[in-house]
Amino acid sequence: MADEGKGPQGAGRIPAGTIIRAGRTVEAGTLEELRHLTRSAVTALLPSGTSADLAALPGVHDLVDTPSSDGLHVAFDVDHSDLPAVLSLLGSRGVQGITAQPPSLEELFLRHYGGSQ
Repeated sequence: MADEGKGPQGAGRIPAGTIIRAGRTVEAGTLEELRHLTRSAVTALLPSGTSADLAALPGVHDLVDTPSSDGLHVAFDVDHSDLPAVLSLLGSRGVQGITAQPPSLEELFLRHYGGSQ
């Protein structure tokens, strides 16, 4: 039988999942559907300047900037829905390098379970 991603034979893929907390379903869907619920981690290298314009954007969280001889290194989390505006700003600033990492399955679960027993 061909694998259509419908069961455990999905070779490491998780086609769908359910997050249950205190015996109740709090979220359900595919990994891609669940990723919209949290933030992506972004790191970038800007040619120079400050990160004030980036910090002012909606959806940017936990911004850390580090000046260095090769430019301004920034690292932050961004809400999924605000990523296009962030990428646009970085592009207009002449970004020299960028990495955007969507949340892992573990991060999705920790969002619902972190800090509670």
